Amino acid sequence: AEERPAVVGAVPARLDELVAGRTAARRVLEALGQPLMGLPMGSDRAAIWPSDISGSIAHAAGYAVAVGRHGPPVGIDLEEDAALAPDLWPIICSQVELRRLGPDDTGRMVRRVFCAKEAVFKAQEAGQRVMFGFDTLSVTLADTGFDAQFLTDAGAFRAGQIVRGRIIVVDGLVLAGVQW
Repeated sequence: AEERPAVVGAVPARLDELVAGRTAARRVLEALGQPLMGLPMGSDRAAIWPSDISGSIAHAAGYAVAVGRHGPPVGIDLEEDAALAPDLWPIICSQVELRRLGPDDTGRMVRRVFCAKEAVFKAQEAGQRVMFGFDTLSVTLADTGFDAQFLTDAGAFRAGQIVRGRIIVVDGLVLAGVQW
């Protein structure tokens, strides 16, 4: 019942994503010894986890993943490993980030930067989550990881702060995650 408001008026594809994400989240809660419970959607559309659990849900291309733990925030994002259109590049990446990506397969690399930024955004403390734009942080990709440096203060994050994350590409999907 707690999750019903999140699906009112949802098209079938969105409903499938929500069900898959919440199913993955329930498996995480079960692994953490939590009772079966609903995860309502907050005003920012993120799942509201139990007060003693930090968690994150992502879905793309018919897949859903969830992570959770007792302790500091975690964030995860899942995206298709496909190129983003060039008109989106300057929205997601600064000129500095675009230069770091280089000329080869730029659209696909911008998607990876997007995935990393989304994972960082999701790794905010419950009740302290603030909206911030792609220009709030600068991402540097590495082989299996990334560094995201905050350029301005955003919620609990401070300008200059670096969040390190992991990123992997497998079976046509990009998975990025961070933990504190």
